[in-house]
Amino acid sequence: MCKISVVMSAYNVEKYVYEAIESVLKQSFSDFEFIIVNDGSTDDTLSIIRSFKDERIKLIENKHDFIESLNLGMKAATGKYIARMDADDIMHIDRLRIEQAILEENPDITVCTSWISPFGEGIPKGTINRTISGIVKSPLLHLLRNNLFFNPTSIMRSDFIRKNKLKYEYYDFAEDYKWWVEMAKAGAIFYIEPQSLLYYRISESQVTNRFKYKMTETSIRIKKEIIDFLIASNNNLFTELSETLTVFYKLKTNNLLSEEDIIRFFHVLFTKNEIFLTTDDYRYK
Repeated sequence: MCKISVVMSAYNVEKYVYEAIESVLKQSFSDFEFIIVNDGSTDDTLSIIRSFKDERIKLIENKHDFIESLNLGMKAATGKYIARMDADDIMHIDRLRIEQAILEENPDITVCTSWISPFGEGIPKGTINRTISGIVKSPLLHLLRNNLFFNPTSIMRSDFIRKNKLKYEYYDFAEDYKWWVEMAKAGAIFYIEPQSLLYYRISESQVTNRFKYKMTETSIRIKKEIIDFLIASNNNLFTELSETLTVFYKLKTNNLLSEEDIIRFFHVLFTKNEIFLTTDDYRYK
């Protein structure tokens, strides 16, 4: 069994996929398999993938269904760890070496991600997108504000994923956000490495640019699910939480509150009372 399974889905990325694959194969850490799922590409993506003769590459072909392709790749992984990659990005040469070392040295950490270096037209050279760093305390509270984990920098423990039967779900243009929420609900411990380990391509053709409205809509749906989960987890002690949510939605029906207003309120409430509302030690006394 290899140490790491790198999982990447590729759909019509003929302009970028060669660089993406090359950056994985040139990693300073070499004990990995590279699972590439061709997601029903209609351009030259498949022929470019096939041009590589590295025995570490395992090619899976699928009809165009991004979520199913991701899950096929995850299911095929045999490594102790699973590292995600996107087919238009470029790995830092030491990414796998650094991330697997963190998980090896810290058995309590479930997921490791890092900062990223965006690149593309109009982006100054040397730009780094930073979030918080180190162990992420109360990840659901962070996720209730926004998705702070850069998916194509992630490496995860395979046994945790299998034990909790986690799969990517059909959440339009926010499947990675939903994935992290489900990981957090299952008790994953997150760590963010405070350096850039991925060159993240910015282009007009990206899903994040083309479908911003739909992504925002799906993100609101996910945040509502986080609130529902936290309320249900604390319902034995604080029945007022569900009652408050019911009242707020009545106010929303009468256009006195927006969805965003409700989310902001509960984020502040849970953050101010974090020790009481988000820890198992308190809830089940």
